[in-house]
Formats: sequence, structure tokens, C-alpha cells
Amino acid sequence: MSYRDRDRYLFRNMATWAMIETMDEPLTQTARTTHALGDETQWLRWGVLLYSIFWFADPIQRRSIVVWTVFLVFYGVFLTGYLRVLRGSQTEQRMWLVVLFLLGYIYYPFNPNAGGEFVFAVVVSNFFLRQGDARVAFRSFLAILAAQTAGLCLETWLFGLPWGIAESVIFFMVVLGLGNFTFARQVLISRQLRQANEEIERLTQQAERERIARDLHDLLGHTLTVIAVKSDIANRLFYERPELAHREIADVETTARGALREVRAVVAGYRMDGISEEVSKMRDVLSSSGVQLFAEIGAIALPDEDKNILCFVMREAVTNVLRHATATECHIRLTGGDTVALTIEDNGCGKRGSDGNGIRGMRERLAHANGHLEMESSPRGGVLVVAQLPTRSPNGLPVASATTNGGVR
Repeated sequence: MSYRDRDRYLFRNMATWAMIETMDEPLTQTARTTHALGDETQWLRWGVLLYSIFWFADPIQRRSIVVWTVFLVFYGVFLTGYLRVLRGSQTEQRMWLVVLFLLGYIYYPFNPNAGGEFVFAVVVSNFFLRQGDARVAFRSFLAILAAQTAGLCLETWLFGLPWGIAESVIFFMVVLGLGNFTFARQVLISRQLRQANEEIERLTQQAERERIARDLHDLLGHTLTVIAVKSDIANRLFYERPELAHREIADVETTARGALREVRAVVAGYRMDGISEEVSKMRDVLSSSGVQLFAEIGAIALPDEDKNILCFVMREAVTNVLRHATATECHIRLTGGDTVALTIEDNGCGKRGSDGNGIRGMRERLAHANGHLEMESSPRGGVLVVAQLPTRSPNGLPVASATTNGGVR
């Protein structure tokens, strides 16, 4: 078998193995441990080295200790570089890739049969072309291929080596190089897609944790305030009017059970009952603390998401009235038009401090629905809270205007 025929046989059969061998692309240790192939293809990466058996032909024929010594040093360095490029750290990978390129030029004049080492270097180098733009990466690959070809031709001419071997090496550098360039881009895109999916999953989990934390704060903050108020009333009425104290304790039990049900609903992602039902609850809570509620709720058709947001805003605002306002009146209005506006106003002390978790939670909820929150001093002496949302139809689509207001006291 001639040099040309033998090399064509070698590189033709090497094509499939080269693809498999480089599937475990140079990555950091963390990324490599999550690679889909894992260690199942390890035997294939070793199997491709069987084709380097042709490199032993020259030392076997020449039967020289010096030739064998030089060859074993070359082969040992090649094996080390090949394995470190696939499995080393990023610094080791780049260093040993350079070694693989230089090794071919150093040893090729002594053993032309080992010209396949040039192909190994070109194939592996594809996985170091990490440019996002495929055209830029392809130009880099062509530059590497051109430099390798020019170096091989120059060395063949200087040392008078067989041009048949050089032609075979160049041919398969081009064929396998282009094939592995395409494969390397697929690997890079797949890895980027996997990282993007992991980032999306992380952000989704984070957003869900924030939602649950915000919902639990809004629910439990209000409910615990109600329980504390009713428990205090029951404690003061325990000896003087035990029948009223018993009723307040019963309300505490009902409120606690309702809170448990709502917490389960929030964790499961269900919706609240509705604005009218929420107003009724607020009326009961405020009346227990001696605060009279005046409500004007417009007959507005809203999507469930907007109802849910406005209910939480109402609940948090009323909780603040109970905790901080020392008010005797609370006014709640829901109006429609180009925007849906929920107004909560009291006649309390009117103190406005820095935003706490509850206020920040209201702002975040409204911002998610393209709404906003305004807080200012009320003409009644307390605090005026205005939550606004863009008008949308019950199916969630924007509409030009809302229905006219109706009023219920």
C-alpha cells in the first residue's frame, strides 16, 4: 500500500471518530460535568487513538533505538496534550493546543507517517473558536487552516518530503476541519441554549419566591393585625361583657381559618374572591376597631389579575389605616375610565414615613401590570392612597374606555 493510499484509508475512517472524539468539547470543569454525553463516550475518545498506530510504521521499519526514543518522546507528548486539551483547565487547554500545533512541525521531518498529527490539531482547535458570530469564527478557522497548510507545504519543500503525504494531510485537514467546525458551532449553540434555559429557570424560581413572599406578607400582615385587634377587644370585654368577648374570639377563629385557606390559595397560585367580597371583609374589620367605612365601587368588568392586584392593595392600605392612622373614617372608591383607579383615604393623623415592605409590595404588584401607586396627604387629614391600572377587558386585552361609575354605600 502506497503512502497516499494508506493515508487516504486512515483519514477516511478517522472522520467518524474525529466527530465523536471532539464531542466532549473543551469546557471548564463545571460545564463539563453537566455535559450530556458524560463518561459514556470515554472509550470512543480512546478508540480514535487506534488510528495513530500508523505512526509506528517508521520506527518499526528502521529498528533504531534513537528513532524509537525520539518517537516515544513525541508520542508521549502528543498523548498528554491530546488528553489535557479534552480534560484540562482552560489555561491547560490553550497551552497544550499550542503544543499540538508545534509538535507536528517538529516531528514531521523525522516521520512523515505521523502527518495525521496536523489533522488532530486543526480538528481540536475548532472548539476554541467561541465567537458569537459564526462568520467571525469561520474566518478564524480559515486563518488557522491556511497557516497550517502553508507551514506543512514549506516544511515538505525544505526537507524534500513526499508530496503525496502532504496532499493527503491537507485534504483531510480541510474536510475534517470543516466538518468539525460545523459540529463545534452546534455544540456551542447547544451549550448557550442550555445556559439560557438554566438562567430562565433560575429567574422564574426567583420571581415565584418573590411572589409568594409578597403575597404572604400582604395576607398575613393584614390577618395578624385583625387577630391582634379582635384579641385586644376580647380581652377588654372578657369580664364586663363576656358574650361580646366570646363573639370576638369566634371572629378570631374564623379569621385565622380564612387566613390559612388564603395562604394555601396563594401558594397554589389561585385568585382572590373579588373586590366586592374584599370590601365586605374590610368593613367588618374596620368596624371592629371603631372605623366607619364608606365605599363607592364602580360597576367595572376587570380581568382576574387586576382584581387580585387591587384586592391586595386595598388590604394593605386598610391594614395601614388600622395600624398607624388612628382614624374614625375610611373611604374606598373604585372608578373607571381610561384607567382604573382605586382610592383609599382616611381621616387619621396623616403621618407618612419611608416605604415599608407592604408599600413596596403594592408598588411592585402594580408595576407588573403597568400601573403605579401614589401616596399623599389627604384633605381629610389622613393619607390618600391611589392605585391606578390601565383599563383592560375581562380577557386581559386593552380597551379604549371603561364603563361609567356606579355607586354603593
